[in-house]
Amino acid sequence: MYILKILLIIQILIFPIAELGKIQIGAISLSLNDIFMGFVFAIWIIKNKQNIKKQKPKLTRPIIFFIGVSVFSLIINLTWLSFSEFLISFLYLLRWVAYSSLYFIILSLDKEFLTRFKNILVIPITIFLFFGYVQFIFYQNLRNLYYLGWDEHLYRLFSTFFDPNFAGAFLVLTFIYLLYLSIQNIKKSKIFVPLTLIAALNLFAIYLTYSRSALIMLGTSLVVFLILLNKRKILFVTLIILLLLIFVAPKAFITEGTNILRIASIEARLDSAKVATDIFVKNPIIGIGFNSYRFAQHKYGYLKDEGWTTTHSGAGTDNSYLFILATTGIVGLITYIYLIYRILYISKTKNNLMSKVLIASVTGLLINSLFINSLFFVYIMEWIWIIVAFTENS
Repeated sequence: MYILKILLIIQILIFPIAELGKIQIGAISLSLNDIFMGFVFAIWIIKNKQNIKKQKPKLTRPIIFFIGVSVFSLIINLTWLSFSEFLISFLYLLRWVAYSSLYFIILSLDKEFLTRFKNILVIPITIFLFFGYVQFIFYQNLRNLYYLGWDEHLYRLFSTFFDPNFAGAFLVLTFIYLLYLSIQNIKKSKIFVPLTLIAALNLFAIYLTYSRSALIMLGTSLVVFLILLNKRKILFVTLIILLLLIFVAPKAFITEGTNILRIASIEARLDSAKVATDIFVKNPIIGIGFNSYRFAQHKYGYLKDEGWTTTHSGAGTDNSYLFILATTGIVGLITYIYLIYRILYISKTKNNLMSKVLIASVTGLLINSLFINSLFFVYIMEWIWIIVAFTENS
């Protein structure tokens, strides 16, 4: 297990590289994070194959159900998918499997290591924040990468995700986690002070993304977390502070991207939802196959440009639930809801501080995923599976 622990630590430390370490091969996008996750997954299977059947993590059944439905949805749609399209779609499913294995991997490790690992997570959070602030100051838009399919995102913090909405959602998750660590170490002043400072920088970074979906997620997660902590008396003050921070953020309301009241992105999301709904209606039971969404959009005439195989908007839609419906149908949505239910059930059975972190994180993420496809963004998936495992292990 020593090798697995080292690889897991390296996996976490390279996490902040994110999109900087990504390569595009046709319709396949592969990151350094994905490659290393594959190594971790393979080593875990090799080193732990004798114990896998003996272990009985609580989410084994719902995870297998969703994977099974996703595989079946692909097989059913082989009638219109070419072999290369099927293979590319299957690779996306394989990536989901690899990241979900983090849940099983962490549960297979001893508690002494996991206690240290919880503190190690502060390192990638800090690096991601550092990259974010450096980017916000010195690299204020992605105009020079527009030809690669990235939006401009002028005067917004997007760090190494190259997208302020996903960066904002991730920062909300890390903010809740930093609050957890701060509470855990509140009596240890030498640790508490730097954690509080990092948490403050994290909070302000959320505002610098100018992501409304992230702000809604922040409010949701924080309210849920404070209620679970029985801190209802400070809820009103907290919400007032969160609202006031909107007006002190640099360049607030000046450009289209930094204007909280902008409507262009709303129109784009509505168009995206219409496409996903149309694809779902045509394939309601088992969908068009996970994740053949790009090829389905091309098939139905929604992607016609020369760069349809590489555009970032081609592989998914802005709403995670519509994405599940379109790719795996009603059956897939039912199995995914069952998975979420079991995750929240784990939190209920534990009823400790970490379980409160999980409930607050998942609740905020479920709201956030109405606006962006955050449930299937790999870096967010990676983080959530780790927190789920922490909770079950606590």
